[in-house]
Amino acid sequence: MRKAFVLLFSLLLLQGCAREDQKNLVFSGESEHWTGKLEAYQVGDKADKRFTLQYKPNEQLTVPVNFSYSYSGGSYSAKNYSVENNKVVDRSLSSIAPLQKSEEIPIHVEWAGETEDVLLKSK
Repeated sequence: MRKAFVLLFSLLLLQGCAREDQKNLVFSGESEHWTGKLEAYQVGDKADKRFTLQYKPNEQLTVPVNFSYSYSGGSYSAKNYSVENNKVVDRSLSSIAPLQKSEEIPIHVEWAGETEDVLLKSK
């Protein structure tokens, strides 16, 4: 009985230590035509990132979008990304350097001959 208690306590302790290494960070921002959001769920050196770019005007956007952003773990760019319901959603799993809460992430967006920059900040 005592061994079972020690084993259970050890497992709970290890699980608690693992949770300390997990981070959820949300960066968001907006410009005249776009709102952006980058959500990062990190465990150690792995991160599941979800990037969302939303076109704000009421008219339906039907042209492809080019966008790029950079952060402490690197940079990302996409050309001719298709837009569905005025929204771009990109999801990836990667090994990156951990994002810092104080970090600012600049997004550059190009569409229909126009360009705009959106700055994402941590909430």
